[in-house]
Amino acid sequence: MTPGPGWARALEGATRSRLTLLLGGVDSGKSSLATFLANGLLAGGFRVGVVDADLGQSHIGPPTTVGLGRVTRPLAELGDAPLAGLAFVGATSPVGHVAATVEGARRMTARAAALDLERVIVDTGGLIAGELGRLLKQRKIEAVDPDLVICLERGDECEPIVRAWSCRPRPELLRLPVGARARRRSAAERRQHREAALEAYFRAAVPVRLRLADVALQLTSDRAGRPGLDGGDLLDGMLVGLDDVRGDTLGLGAIRGVDMAERELHLDTPVRDAHVATLRLGHRAVRVAEPVR
Repeated sequence: MTPGPGWARALEGATRSRLTLLLGGVDSGKSSLATFLANGLLAGGFRVGVVDADLGQSHIGPPTTVGLGRVTRPLAELGDAPLAGLAFVGATSPVGHVAATVEGARRMTARAAALDLERVIVDTGGLIAGELGRLLKQRKIEAVDPDLVICLERGDECEPIVRAWSCRPRPELLRLPVGARARRRSAAERRQHREAALEAYFRAAVPVRLRLADVALQLTSDRAGRPGLDGGDLLDGMLVGLDDVRGDTLGLGAIRGVDMAERELHLDTPVRDAHVATLRLGHRAVRVAEPVR
């Protein structure tokens, strides 16, 4: 990997920082920088984790989740880090899921601390523009409490987000230009990545039946409301997060039907032999190809 401008300074900052958070717009090179930093910190003898909070273009964990990877060997790409934790957000965009996105990042950084990872890199999504982008990223900074925030900028697009911290002693702010090698992807390419990642995730899925009396239902969206199963056919194909009793996401499932007579929920999931305490319902149905039976 060819380092971008200022990446050596970024590694110096990350070396002295317990937690480093990366900010930048779409296709600004955040994931490449995160990979570079993770490898450099690993080579420096640290126990390293990476939190992937880019819901739509996930490398660690499937789309719709915030994933924690534990870096045990040099990475060719971010997705090579073994999965150490998962938080289901329910959508491939934080729009309408701000609270769940922020909470997912907080839970995964807390998990990294519990695993005694000495250096943690948080790779965020590309939504930084407008009031929603500013609010989302400021809440995320407050929730994970980084020691260093690295802004990858083409201009000054991160300034509305980090201005509130510019006169504070922490976090340290480091502003870097977007490298010339950063490649912009089309909306079609980004959609294809999401679809391919979900298809790969569900390739090992098997049909599972859950008794409705045994699981709680939770919504992931910011909209108030009580989850229900009225019109069960409308849930067909909806992504759900399967959480254990501690609220940790075990994996994803895709609803295939609701049998109200038997009070059962039918879904496909690669999660096996685990106690599911809560189903977190995604915001809308996402069509996932059924696995080969």
